[in-house]
Amino acid sequence: MSQSQIDATALLCRMLDRDKLEFDGQAVHSAANKEAAAHLLRERLLVLGDSLGYVTCPECRIEQARVVRDVSREKVALLCPECEDVIGPRHLTYMYKAALSRFVSTLLVGLDLTPGGMKMVELDRIWRLGTTQPARGKALTSYFARQMFRPERALRMKEQLSLDKTGQSSMVLTSSELPLPVSSPMADFDVRSLVTIGRVGQSKFEFFADRLGEPGPQILAEAAPGTTLRYVRTNATAFVAGVAYPLEPSQQKILLALMGNRDHELDKAALKNACGSQAEKFSPPKEFQRNPIVYDRFINYLTDDRRYALTILDEDHDWLR
Repeated sequence: MSQSQIDATALLCRMLDRDKLEFDGQAVHSAANKEAAAHLLRERLLVLGDSLGYVTCPECRIEQARVVRDVSREKVALLCPECEDVIGPRHLTYMYKAALSRFVSTLLVGLDLTPGGMKMVELDRIWRLGTTQPARGKALTSYFARQMFRPERALRMKEQLSLDKTGQSSMVLTSSELPLPVSSPMADFDVRSLVTIGRVGQSKFEFFADRLGEPGPQILAEAAPGTTLRYVRTNATAFVAGVAYPLEPSQQKILLALMGNRDHELDKAALKNACGSQAEKFSPPKEFQRNPIVYDRFINYLTDDRRYALTILDEDHDWLR
């Protein structure tokens, strides 16, 4: 394992934990980062971004110098308010950014997982990479998350583990430094820093087997929920025939009120009170006008009793009754 791979992994992780996934040319071509950046460029994990119109002056290293013109393939003319006319290396005008999707693909290859089992949980921040079975009857679901030092990111990760029911059978890889703060929502979970368990390799992330453990055969991605109310409380979402229907706050309150009632039935007045509705003319069907499929599938109005009843389907029998 070369030192350039070690340094490349550390540099990439620092970049992945930034709000903007980029460094300027001065940082990338500095003596400390040059070899690491070259390795990332070879693996196409680091790519050229936009060109800069102003750069830090290479002579005084304080003022912002305007890029005036090209001098040669490797040099540019700059105008510094302090040093005036300056000739500097062209790489100062480059911005470099992390190739995020390619990096996630290298994690999949390193874990012997396929793209079909991968799911982006939060745009460009959290991924569920897939599930393997290291031992018979014991599944392990792997995730990758950037910026785990942020409480809101750690909380979103914890919520996803709860939703997937993988809290005790998960491994969360992160570009962030460990340990996490003791106050972090993910402090008690299996979180592993990439710089300690592997290195950027050729077309894949090379994990150390003694630190990662045997990944085992891949398990097909879990089937999407069918028709269920299981995620109403945690994700404000109802599923009908595998399709997720995000709920408006008033819709979520109506369903939660019926779910929380012992008989799962309430008349209009009781349902309005349970929801805390202040509407002068409270009407559950009207509240679901923008989600009629959810209303029709889960709520039944009992005309004789003048009560709203929850329809409990097979997928919810084990926890809702």
